[in-house]
Amino acid sequence: MNKKTIVATLIAVLAVLGIGNAWLRFSRDGYATAQHEDHGKHGHDDSGHDDHDGHDDEHGGHEGHEGHEEGVVRLNAAQLSGLTLTHVEVKRGSLTTMIELPGEVAWNADRLVHISPRVSGIVSSVEKTLGDRVDVGDVLCVLDSREIGDAKMEYLVDLSRFEVARADYQRAGTVYENTKKLLAILEPEPAPEEVLAQAHNLPVGDNKNKLLTSYTRMKVRFRNYQRSEELLASKIASEAEYLEAQGEYEVSRADYSSTREEIAFDLELRFLRAEKEYKVAATKMRNAERALLILGLTSEQTAEIATHGDEVNADIARATLASPISGLIVDRHLTRGELVNTDTKLYTIADSSEVWVIGRAYERDIRFLRRGQETTVRLDAFPGERFEGEVDYVASQLDPHTRTVQVRVVLPNPRGRLRPGMFGTVVIHIGEDAEVDATNAKLVPAEALQRITNGFAVFQVTGLGEYKLIPVQVLRKSREFAEVTGAIAIGDKVAVGDTFVLKSEVGKEEMGGGHSH
Repeated sequence: MNKKTIVATLIAVLAVLGIGNAWLRFSRDGYATAQHEDHGKHGHDDSGHDDHDGHDDEHGGHEGHEGHEEGVVRLNAAQLSGLTLTHVEVKRGSLTTMIELPGEVAWNADRLVHISPRVSGIVSSVEKTLGDRVDVGDVLCVLDSREIGDAKMEYLVDLSRFEVARADYQRAGTVYENTKKLLAILEPEPAPEEVLAQAHNLPVGDNKNKLLTSYTRMKVRFRNYQRSEELLASKIASEAEYLEAQGEYEVSRADYSSTREEIAFDLELRFLRAEKEYKVAATKMRNAERALLILGLTSEQTAEIATHGDEVNADIARATLASPISGLIVDRHLTRGELVNTDTKLYTIADSSEVWVIGRAYERDIRFLRRGQETTVRLDAFPGERFEGEVDYVASQLDPHTRTVQVRVVLPNPRGRLRPGMFGTVVIHIGEDAEVDATNAKLVPAEALQRITNGFAVFQVTGLGEYKLIPVQVLRKSREFAEVTGAIAIGDKVAVGDTFVLKSEVGKEEMGGGHSH
């Protein structure tokens, strides 16, 4: 048999099959049409016609359904037992407007500290490690540092100079005050015996000896001068003797006056010089102390150095690194014997009692955001739990790569459960829409909604095992509730759970698959 013969034979077979199928369809459709017309002519009486009996046979098992309703699903007890279906009442109220943002937990940067040494040195001991909880002042590690040793020794030198200068200044002040008192005693020129009695307890050093010697000499010569004057008047002494006594008195008075002026001037000069040296020494000492504070020592530690400055301390190069806050050590980068410098980050300590959740909002939502708004945070690590907080900060500029703005939420973390890097959702409550009448708004659970061809629908519970499809229009929707309008009333019950099964049953009916069961 050649190729042309085979092709012709196949075409003929296919033609016969096609004609046969067409005839069968025509016969069936024609029979069905005739049966329907005949059924319409004779009505639904009890005449016992074969066509009516055939109709009953075709729809056997529907005796229990009195009048089928479109969009109504009826389930028996056996069917219900295999499904998870509950019901929730439709409530009155408006939906609080919310914005949901992706979020990530981060440490509170205001309560995070990176610890670096203030001096270079070798790590001699590690006192705290990763995961340890520390309090303020706890020693983290100890360094051996030549820099800190040199600074301590310089401080001790400056401290010694200061103490000497202070003693000199105090002595100069004592001399200054007592000399002033002595000069005041000598001012009315009392008798030398009286001066000695009043100045007995005034330590003034050499000034006292100079002043009293010069003053006493002047007073003695003054008496000699007076005696010579009396003797001259009595013709007992010559005029030459009188003039000699007068000259000696005047010389001694001039000597006393110059001594007094010299002592007063030198007194001021010495006091000012001692004051200057004291202030300079005090400044150097304080600067040396400040240098120690800059290098990380505390005031208590510098005071201890001053107290034990005379001792030869083998730990003079020892530098301790203390924690500035209470918290958890979340990072550590040091080992014993390692050489570290001021650029080395040795520890990171976080106060875990409070964390940030960083959300990112798109441009369209920025106008709704403001500081202080209440938030609800849901984290993937804790399904079913909610963490309440508020917006602490809304960034003033957008990220040029993601075109989002950063939104920061502060959450308390007393038990330390929230950890940086956890992902979740930040729900920001931005308030109620004033355009919605809260008295007429109807709220249904979001999980009760099923998508249909023209939008959404819910299944109203109309009886035991009976559910009616009700198309609704969704005005607004959150994660939990939807605000709807439609042929549903406040107090009606809507199905939640395996409502997709109900939707499937309605779909079968619409496709001509028979009445729903």
